[in-house]
Amino acid sequence: MKSPYLVFILLFSCSALRKTDSPREGKYVFSYTDLSGDFRYMREIRTIKKKIVTRTQILLPSAGADRIVEKSVTVSQKGSVREGKSRALVFRPVASEFTVWLEGKKYSTRMQIDPKTKAMRVTMDSPESKWQGRKEFPFPRGKHFCFYTQIPDCLYHNQILPRAFENKKQSYDFFVIWDNYPYVQEQLNNVGKELFSHATVKYDGEPKGRIRYIIEVDEQVLLYQFTKNFELAGSSWISQGINMVKPGEEVKTEEE
Repeated sequence: MKSPYLVFILLFSCSALRKTDSPREGKYVFSYTDLSGDFRYMREIRTIKKKIVTRTQILLPSAGADRIVEKSVTVSQKGSVREGKSRALVFRPVASEFTVWLEGKKYSTRMQIDPKTKAMRVTMDSPESKWQGRKEFPFPRGKHFCFYTQIPDCLYHNQILPRAFENKKQSYDFFVIWDNYPYVQEQLNNVGKELFSHATVKYDGEPKGRIRYIIEVDEQVLLYQFTKNFELAGSSWISQGINMVKPGEEVKTEEE
């Protein structure tokens, strides 16, 4: 019997795009650089039965077909929670699949929420015995939870981006779920030691007509830039040497 999140991953590959409010669904291409080289970053977003499905790929350009070095699929669901006498919109994580090739070897992780235990069930498959099998991680107390590769979509659908834009001096709390856990510990420095990391996001100006937000997580700073309708326009993680921009744009190595 297929698990629910696998059904949505299969639907993702064959369903038609639907028109929604901003930001638009569809495919987006970025130039991506990190300490290991230059890549193409593919991002695709779709809505399927009130679930937001985000697919990402990092590809190494080559003379033949581009080689995938990392890929992910994350699924989250629009919903609501009671706040006093009213209900507030929330964006709940449901499931994810992540695969990365490290030194030519395949490492993968599957995650699925268990509503009964209020925990995230993580299944790991890798060449290393320490990263094999299944574990469960209880959710910490909090309201907003975002898969790392789905942060832009999650913050928008949780209404955090518009609220931070309106209240420019206020920061907003959320939790990052490292859907690349536990391998993020091998890929990046001093992050992802736990599945959940507390984070804050705050408005950080409008360079070149784009809205910039600063995210602080695990004592590190990430910058995300969006268009006026909150479509992702680029990001940078300076301490990790990561920059992502639209094709043809200049990669910035420091904050403007």
